[in-house]
Amino acid sequence: MKISPDIYLNNLRTNFENINIIFLYGTNIGLIELLYKKTSKLIGIDDSDPFCVSRIDGEEFKNNPSVLLDNINTISMFSQRRFIYLDLVHVSLTKNIENIILQAVRKNDNNYLLLIKAGVLKQSTFLKFFQNTNNSILVPCYEEKSEAIYSRIYNLFSKHKLNFKSNFIEDLTIKFNSDSLTNKMEIEKLDVFLTNNKDVTEEMILKLISRNEDINLNKVVEYCTNGNVSEALMYFENIYENQGTSISLIRMFVNHFKLIEKILLLFETKKNLNIVIENMRPPIFFRKKEFVIFQCKVWNLKLIKIMLYRLIELELKCKLNNITEKTLLSQFILSTSLLARTRIKS
Repeated sequence: MKISPDIYLNNLRTNFENINIIFLYGTNIGLIELLYKKTSKLIGIDDSDPFCVSRIDGEEFKNNPSVLLDNINTISMFSQRRFIYLDLVHVSLTKNIENIILQAVRKNDNNYLLLIKAGVLKQSTFLKFFQNTNNSILVPCYEEKSEAIYSRIYNLFSKHKLNFKSNFIEDLTIKFNSDSLTNKMEIEKLDVFLTNNKDVTEEMILKLISRNEDINLNKVVEYCTNGNVSEALMYFENIYENQGTSISLIRMFVNHFKLIEKILLLFETKKNLNIVIENMRPPIFFRKKEFVIFQCKVWNLKLIKIMLYRLIELELKCKLNNITEKTLLSQFILSTSLLARTRIKS
């Protein structure tokens, strides 16, 4: 059966004895890791016990596909069921791999609990199998919604008896990530800070909460939108890891163009670019102001609209086909860099 991450743990707690397979998948790798750890805690697994627990990583499984069936057939010596973790987050699931998994899990007994972690998957007969079997739980894990982040920040401020305006909380929400694990760490950091500091201001909090994306992702965006083709592609090649990297980078491009769009719209009424940038909320840090001013001269509202539309299409294509997503993103970086270079030269 397919269920939401919000009710997954309660469902597992109620139906644990009837479940053989747990399948966590999607773009939110942090949420997958959080649910994986909570699952282990809920069912009382000692991860360090080799007699009860087996771990199979993606490369091991690709090189030796029979290892999954071997572990399913192994009877645990010290517990009722053997617990098997199959980590496929960084592996592209081919039709052959899917068939091997399906063949292994069709074994009808209750001697094992298999927890599978995977990245983005297209809707297919493979997923439908787990969705339609009574002994399986299928949990799609996608990016954390801004409403949920807003609620967590609001509740944290209420806990510390702080009364900030909703506009500030909305601005702070933007600084968080689509990855649940990263956001959890940021919320915990903020909680410790508020516990140990009194008379906290908005500026203090904005400085504390760093943008969660890796600094090298920022460099890809900056080099690309400044027309530095080779540097943008070089940084992208150096940091590229998996689907999670691509979605984070796409979102960073979106945030960049939305910021420039917002500034250009305000500039149409105020007619003074420096004043607009100085009064932006959340504030633009001084080291980035020169870059932002230059970007406002490179891009116009018409082009930004086109770029945002392209990014929506790019994200959708990456989610539907994780095999070619690196190529798709490389092509976007190349074409955008060349466009920026042409506008700068003209």
